[in-house]
Amino acid sequence: MHQKDNIKIFINGLLLHPTIQKLKLVDDKGISVSAHTYDVLQVAIKLIKKKYKTFEEAQEELDFFSIVAGVILHDSTKATIRLNGEMTSHSIIMKNHPQYVEKEARQIIAEVEEFTKLKIDSTYIEKIVHIVLSHHGQWGKVYPETQEARIVHEADKYSATYHRITPIGGKEIVKLMCEGFRKEEIAKILGKTMGIIEDRLKKSKTQLGVKSNRELMNFYRKNGYVPIGDESFSRRIYETEKLIKKVENFGFEDLILKNPLMDYLFDNDIFI
Repeated sequence: MHQKDNIKIFINGLLLHPTIQKLKLVDDKGISVSAHTYDVLQVAIKLIKKKYKTFEEAQEELDFFSIVAGVILHDSTKATIRLNGEMTSHSIIMKNHPQYVEKEARQIIAEVEEFTKLKIDSTYIEKIVHIVLSHHGQWGKVYPETQEARIVHEADKYSATYHRITPIGGKEIVKLMCEGFRKEEIAKILGKTMGIIEDRLKKSKTQLGVKSNRELMNFYRKNGYVPIGDESFSRRIYETEKLIKKVENFGFEDLILKNPLMDYLFDNDIFI
């Protein structure tokens, strides 16, 4: 079997691991962790393309296999912590108890090795684990020391800053208000918190320069829309909606397996 086939088999094994699959069930401020995982890889690839002229050039300095595997694993504890009902958070674990994160990452790798019958060289395991442990950067306990870890950290920070947002604007809310629903009812209909409802109404009012929901409703009745927010916020909503739909339509497993880095994974020393 070609080495490239082994790499695809192992990456697929990671994606199918029960803990990674559970990331689909965990909502993180309006977006599933699995969608965030794919987004981090997308952003990491953009960062690579920005720094290097070609993937061939980047491959000379970077370990693409560890980047892909590290991204897949980086938020695995969000599934185990939240779905087990533990009274802590991924961020606190990363800051105060990274040994928990390390243990889980190594366990998942070992289980995928058993499942695929492919054993990874320890050098790569250490690279992957370091990426996972350091992806919070200055907000974690372990700082990224490798180029691969720094890329994943920057990608995670960008995704968390710009795409971890409930993708809904004021238009959907004001439309229901015009139909006679109260805000509390709208929150239940849309499956959003009252905080999100109030925030989106506030942003729409600020953009229009009005103070009351009545004025907002009058604008909607006349124009058929209300602004989402300023240009930056509107772009975040649009990009997050686009990301969620893409993952829903194609599946984060297939999207990750077809990412362009996979075409450059020819290392002969990954497996032993």
